[in-house]
Amino acid sequence: MFLYQVLEQQIREQIESGQLAFGSRLPSVRALCQEQDLSKATVLNAYARLEAAGLIEARPKSGYFVSYTTSRLELPAESKPDMAPAFISLDQVLLDIMEQSAAFDIRPDGKWDEYNEPLRRCLARAARSQKAPEQQYYDEPAGLSGLRQQLVRRCADAGSMVQADDIVISGGCQHSLMLALMATTSPGDTVAVESPGFYGSLQLIEALGLKAVEVPSSPATGVSPDALELAMQHWPIKAVLLSPNFATPTGACMPDSHKQRVLSLIRSKEIALIEDDIYGDLTFGLQRPRSIHSYDQEMGSSGLVLLCSSFSKSLSRDLRLGWILPGRYKDKVKRLKLVTQLASSQLTQQGVRMFLESGSYDRFLRKRRQQLAEQCQQLQDLLARLFPQATGCSKPLGGIALWLELPEHVDTLALYNQARKRGIIITPGSLFTSQQRYQNCLRIGFAQPWSPARIAALEEVAQLLASE
Repeated sequence: MFLYQVLEQQIREQIESGQLAFGSRLPSVRALCQEQDLSKATVLNAYARLEAAGLIEARPKSGYFVSYTTSRLELPAESKPDMAPAFISLDQVLLDIMEQSAAFDIRPDGKWDEYNEPLRRCLARAARSQKAPEQQYYDEPAGLSGLRQQLVRRCADAGSMVQADDIVISGGCQHSLMLALMATTSPGDTVAVESPGFYGSLQLIEALGLKAVEVPSSPATGVSPDALELAMQHWPIKAVLLSPNFATPTGACMPDSHKQRVLSLIRSKEIALIEDDIYGDLTFGLQRPRSIHSYDQEMGSSGLVLLCSSFSKSLSRDLRLGWILPGRYKDKVKRLKLVTQLASSQLTQQGVRMFLESGSYDRFLRKRRQQLAEQCQQLQDLLARLFPQATGCSKPLGGIALWLELPEHVDTLALYNQARKRGIIITPGSLFTSQQRYQNCLRIGFAQPWSPARIAALEEVAQLLASE
């Protein structure tokens, strides 16, 4: 073997054995040359081969970092829901989880190690500078022009070249999804969703009197385009609702080729595609994945893609500030916003505009992405150690949650009730479907640091499971 191959193999073994964890920084080229008495060309060649294999990544002005996630747990298989339209009825458990403010936290105690001081300063400055007319009059239906101008750039990061007039501000991503469903469907219509899928979307479908067709999905690559095509051939689907980038609960991210295929399908049938892109900014890599909306523009915009997002998952749950690119449904969405919200808070919009304008969001994202990558890796390591009976675990490359699959006899709803008595909140898999499925699965979040209290909570869940 050549020297660069020896070095490549040495680093590869350290990564695959877990000695070099996901997100950890590799020695600099100069340091490695001195440490192992190698030439610069040898080290660069080894790093280039590791980068080509997807094991490491180069970050400008920062060096090389491990980008490969190791886990002893296998990836769960593609889901197999019944693909037939059905009305939805969700469980009381979801209400209980939300009342505990524990949608993504196993041990909700209200304690955080840090808070976003720059965001707080911007919101306070907006409050101090607010004029009387802004307090006494409603905002325009589309939302604050200055904020929409800033969102143009955020959309460009996902590949969408839009103008401020293309954007409508909403009361959060859930509100955007509701506006999109109301604009594209009528009660009794059928909507295709991924399975397992976001319970918030299922709630909306239930509340609007719609039926859902659950489409098989992979925990790695998201919804199956072949299965979606089959569903569209068999049922009168009026809209498709997907989270292509780091979908909850699995953290799946659709490859670009799948996004383009799904877009071609909806364009061929003139069906609306509602894209939930709330997690796109939370990639563990340097470049956030493209939206399906961006490919619609590339193909000569059909206006059939309604892109929905917000800052609630990336920045603050409490902002309740989102947006929608409604395409051909823009006028209808603006009218529906007047009915469902009337207007958005000008103070919050001004504060967020200032935060974006200052560059603070980009700085925040760089740090947040690294934190999430490390916390995800820590969680995977914990799950592999604490749940040896687990049959599968998703391996997200972004987002804030993953999907744990346990043996088929496990009832995670019963486990929820046991854990709840101990002040521990888990999210049963049955919440992510309208069918009798995923009872043996859990969605586990990694948005918060793995403090001793949270690790202890996960250990208690493992003990409860082992005692069954």
